[in-house]
Amino acid sequence: MSEEWPLRQDPASPVIIAHELVEHPEKLAFVVLDDDDDWFISDGAEFEEDMEVNRQLFGAMVLREAVALLPHLVALADVPAGMAADWDPERLTWLLSSVSDSDDLDEDLAHRDARIAAWTHPGSPLEEVQLSTGLTEIGTTAAAPSRAVRQVVREQDGTWLFVGFEVPEAEDFEVEGLELEHVVQLYPDVVSTLLAAPGQVFDRAEPGAPWELVEG
Repeated sequence: MSEEWPLRQDPASPVIIAHELVEHPEKLAFVVLDDDDDWFISDGAEFEEDMEVNRQLFGAMVLREAVALLPHLVALADVPAGMAADWDPERLTWLLSSVSDSDDLDEDLAHRDARIAAWTHPGSPLEEVQLSTGLTEIGTTAAAPSRAVRQVVREQDGTWLFVGFEVPEAEDFEVEGLELEHVVQLYPDVVSTLLAAPGQVFDRAEPGAPWELVEG
């Protein structure tokens, strides 16, 4: 880990972590960055309604210590709040997803309203869009492929598809879903394509190159 602190959160900020991971970090299952940008790190256990059970399963740790225990957390430095990441220990890869609502309905509604009010692009920040699977994965090894959007497709029904450079052209590929705001935060260079009308497709030859309208 670099001597320069790699995460945007204060290294002394508290995180919630499964007790089991302190002795067995290899049991890491997933992490969540909640709406307040705080970390929840689990061995697979979820919060229960019974707070006594939660105290048995989880404890507090400062973020600096959590990163020392689980250095692959650093790969999530640019992941926005409101997202989760499942850990794939065989591939040493994080698998991203947008977090579903919590048990606090009023808090969820207030947060949704704030996100919508702050959104300055077409569409809704809460809209679920499709991405080629590689765009929702973050590898932690030197051999991990780079992630960038190659093609943006606005389907005739108005839905969105974002395709990464990991997908060979004209080949079938698997897709995953994320909320549109999270896509924009992960890949801010797609913002200019959000003006696409249904049926339009934007493409580019390499990461960072200008977008070209190739269809519609």
